[in-house]
Amino acid sequence: MNRSCLRALLGGLVVFLLLGSGCATLPVTRPLAELHQQEVVALFHETMARQLDCSCCLDAQVRLSLKSLMHSGTISGFVQAKAPSFLKFTGLNPLGQPLMFLVTDGTFFRYIAVPEGKGYEGLVTAAAFKKYAPQGFDPRHGFYWLSGRLAPERLRIFSVAEDPEGHGVWLELAYVTEVSEVEPLRRHVLFDPDQQVLRRHLVADSDGQILVDVRYDDYGQAPEGVPDNCRLPGLISIHVNHNGALMELTLGDWLLDVSFNAEDFRVELPSGFKLVPVE
Repeated sequence: MNRSCLRALLGGLVVFLLLGSGCATLPVTRPLAELHQQEVVALFHETMARQLDCSCCLDAQVRLSLKSLMHSGTISGFVQAKAPSFLKFTGLNPLGQPLMFLVTDGTFFRYIAVPEGKGYEGLVTAAAFKKYAPQGFDPRHGFYWLSGRLAPERLRIFSVAEDPEGHGVWLELAYVTEVSEVEPLRRHVLFDPDQQVLRRHLVADSDGQILVDVRYDDYGQAPEGVPDNCRLPGLISIHVNHNGALMELTLGDWLLDVSFNAEDFRVELPSGFKLVPVE
């Protein structure tokens, strides 16, 4: 893998862990009968409540693929996460040796590029990373983006409509903490009532412009004794329409019953590496 492709992939990873944006459009929907709307909303709230009992941690192998007009390639490794905001990615070279590390607690990040012999750290709101963290993504909820769930916040639902392709029901909603904002953000989530999982999660600004578009597929089977709506997605896709890029994270080989603490998301700078503050 050449260095330019590697940089594109690592940049793509940052786009996901800090959530990349695109130019998707609001979903096309069909009206849903009032009684059916009430049933869906009740099931949706029940699903969100039951997910509070799901594991707060995840640990899996991951393959990140990036396809665009400029670059394409793949990097594999491991991803660990802990609610609400701790994320860690270890990227490996083809020989299975560490190529890079990226960790964040939702406020600070540290990125170590082994081939460069450098480490970069700073706030996730640093100017160098702001373009990768669009309005609508709260780094404090990073775990929930990766696990295909909504953060355990109070929700206000504005509308419920049917997906014309039969993939579920679209709910337009907002976190209550965001409703009072000057320019409130609206979330459009595609909820699968049969499987009780999210299939898609979009965030739009007050003008209806999509800021974040993430799709979840290939949900695995829940382990014995674990509720079905605690299943995790095996494929996460981010479509970036303005440059034709497609980013995919394929997740598998989950470790069950894992438990992490904050110290597990610290990576020390190797001896001889240069630390570069990011502002």
